[in-house]
Amino acid sequence: MTRIQLVIVVAIAAVIATIAAPRAVKMSRISRAEYDILTIATGFAQYRADTGQECTKIEALLEDPGVTGWRGPYIDKKIIRNPWGGTYETELKSQKIGIPRGDKAPDQYEFGGSEEIGFNFVDFYSTLVNSVSLLVY
Repeated sequence: MTRIQLVIVVAIAAVIATIAAPRAVKMSRISRAEYDILTIATGFAQYRADTGQECTKIEALLEDPGVTGWRGPYIDKKIIRNPWGGTYETELKSQKIGIPRGDKAPDQYEFGGSEEIGFNFVDFYSTLVNSVSLLVY
């Protein structure tokens, strides 16, 4: 292979990488955010199972809020930061965990966005309890 051919191959590889890299980063961030939110929802379910009370703040999963039966921490502290550098929050009205409006994430992934990354923690707990009940019987 001549040097010119090598330069052409490297240039083509660079163009392909330039085109593919942003999409790969975007998909990686979305996957991580979905995983983090599911992890937080699991923490909420465990909190409820241990205390018998609904968890309303993500911080209550990390530090004992003084509730009887608390056996946390239920999540790792690193989980509360989303891939865009902001935080996750709970929206009590809709009972969701997700990315708040005005966060560093793209608007479409925030609460109410066209591609909202969020999770209804009450529905998750109900589904989890029903699944466990089916396994027990």
